[in-house]
Amino acid sequence: MESLVKSLISYREKISIKDIIGIIVGSFILAVSIQAIIVPAHLLTGGISGIAIMIHYFLTKVDIWVLYIALNIPIFLAGIKFISRRFTFYSLLGAFALTFFLGITSSLNFHIKDVFLASLLGGVIHGIGSGIVFRSKGSTGGLDIISAIIKRFWGFNIGETFLVFNLIIIGIFLFTANIELALFSAISIFVGSKTVDTVITGPNISKTVLIISDHSQEIAKEILHNMHRGCTYLNGKGAYTGDDKSILMVTVGKTQLPKLKEIVFHVDTKAFMTISESTEVIGRGFQSSRTEF
Repeated sequence: MESLVKSLISYREKISIKDIIGIIVGSFILAVSIQAIIVPAHLLTGGISGIAIMIHYFLTKVDIWVLYIALNIPIFLAGIKFISRRFTFYSLLGAFALTFFLGITSSLNFHIKDVFLASLLGGVIHGIGSGIVFRSKGSTGGLDIISAIIKRFWGFNIGETFLVFNLIIIGIFLFTANIELALFSAISIFVGSKTVDTVITGPNISKTVLIISDHSQEIAKEILHNMHRGCTYLNGKGAYTGDDKSILMVTVGKTQLPKLKEIVFHVDTKAFMTISESTEVIGRGFQSSRTEF
């Protein structure tokens, strides 16, 4: 009993009110996108909610929220083994919140007549809701849990996993609906998957820069003092000259890139730079190194 109490105390310490609010808000946005836009347009969302909607359309008139709970039970039982207790708790919270909001928004309808506009708006709002839930270190169950496990062990973006699984669901939908609705559903799912990744990574995509210069020490000093960014020396050798080189590696925010270029070329007009986009940077000065799930 004592060990159980200690376990529960350490578990509760990891829970954040901010995360809980984010999960509830994101779940509400998800429910609105489904009930007010996607279902009235006879489109599909992705994941387990999409399967629940498809069953609701063609096999039974049972409410979507009831089907959603039933389909999630085996996934939660399988997912608990691979996911942290905090993420499991947050996922249960998200699943119950989404189920609740699906119930109270069942009569909501934005009356969007154009199916193409409904697919775009539904996808964007659905992606925003999912992204907020994931940024809050939670999920709404179903495919969210599967995507989190895949990201944790294999590193694939959550939006990419959404897209692959949901294309399979769309393929099944083709056998039960006309091709136009299936294609519009695919558009909605694609837009939603991209929106999810955008919300999770945020607007501040970082840039990782490699700088090759004969004045690397001077450049590093300027970066440290004028930009307050750390940088790292990498050992290199010129393939043509055979000369040893000190290559600088530095990661900066997108808005800091012009300042970095100014510093580098002020010190050495012949410097060579390569710039690549970093969608996720973990460590001091960037994202927390805590495990997400």
